Amino acid sequence: MYQNIKVTPNKNNVGAIIEANLSNFNKEIIEEIKDALAEYGVVFFRNQQLDSQTYIDFAKAFGNLAEYPMLKGLDGFPEITVVEKKPDEQIMFGEGWHTDSTYTNEPPRFTMLYSIKTPEKGKGNTLFASQYRSYETLDNEMKDKLKNLKAVFSADGPISKTRKNRVDEKGTGIDPKSLSAIHPIIKENERNKKKSLYLSPGHAIKICDLDDQESKNLMQKLIDHQTKDEFIYGFEWEPNCLALWSNYAVLHNPVNDFNIHRVMHRITIQ
Repeated sequence: MYQNIKVTPNKNNVGAIIEANLSNFNKEIIEEIKDALAEYGVVFFRNQQLDSQTYIDFAKAFGNLAEYPMLKGLDGFPEITVVEKKPDEQIMFGEGWHTDSTYTNEPPRFTMLYSIKTPEKGKGNTLFASQYRSYETLDNEMKDKLKNLKAVFSADGPISKTRKNRVDEKGTGIDPKSLSAIHPIIKENERNKKKSLYLSPGHAIKICDLDDQESKNLMQKLIDHQTKDEFIYGFEWEPNCLALWSNYAVLHNPVNDFNIHRVMHRITIQ
């Protein structure tokens, strides 16, 4: 199936490791990466050497780049968001299960995260939960219930508190209460038609057309299901690794279990 890259699925088929040189990509390599991404939801590349321009060029092969509404980007490269935890900080940007920027009208389909500075291997992992498997394992009654439901997502949702340190440093000044959007709870991959659950625990505040209590109960039931251990893979970072994921197909959650400087460069793609 893959002629130009080597793809090794992870445990429980949650993501895959790809061997390829991203500094020297071509159309054939990109198409095979897209196929693997559609199949596994998230793919990982180790031992890459990407300067900011090469990183952006690679990202553009997957779509139009989005600028993160809450923070100013890297100097000279506004499409790159610096995701950072400093040694004296207790809270880490983005900790908690979520998928990126669901509170925008056109949320990014894909996110890339490139490691610049990391803790020792095994610390600061990022967990990924397959929402393909989450959807597949729902019973038919629940699938039928969800197929026409939508949810409200807000930038002022539960995860908003984790961005405070970075907003204080380089926020755009946008009020998070001003950013909200409504999206279907079920997504379908345009490449292979696989369905997934699309409910970001960090941003979802209500399911439409349900009363408050029913909405709260259903959201909690779904979130508990979405984040079951059998759907999760933890990626161990080292410097010069890249993760690429579909925001429709996985949730992610960075593990805050370290107290040294960690720096990652993120690009989101519409």
